[in-house]
Amino acid sequence: MADTSLVSVVLVMAGGAVGALLRYAVTLIASPSNGFPWNTLFVNFVGCTLLVLLFFLWSPAPDNARLFLFVGVFGAFTTMSSVSMETVDLYVEGHAGAAMINFALNMGACAAGAAIGRAAAVLLS
Repeated sequence: MADTSLVSVVLVMAGGAVGALLRYAVTLIASPSNGFPWNTLFVNFVGCTLLVLLFFLWSPAPDNARLFLFVGVFGAFTTMSSVSMETVDLYVEGHAGAAMINFALNMGACAAGAAIGRAAAVLLS
């Protein structure tokens, strides 16, 4: 059964706040150009890379750190829901090619980020 203690809930909330603020900062710094959501691609690539890197370097992570960082920070920072919405929006607006490219780049970048994170963890451990 999942730990639903007040401390756990607060750790996830605090991590989520940090991740959401970081995500918003990226949006402010790198707003989409030419209608293509590069900022979402960046967030997902960086988030996947760092999550896997830290997961393998710090495994097993203490429960409190796992809740704060992996569930809270990375849960709020990375954004598959945004990828899905932006892909559908591109398609509905008549940009089927851009929609497919957006989806493929995000999936490929996230998988590549995970592979890079794991390889870096192996090298650093």
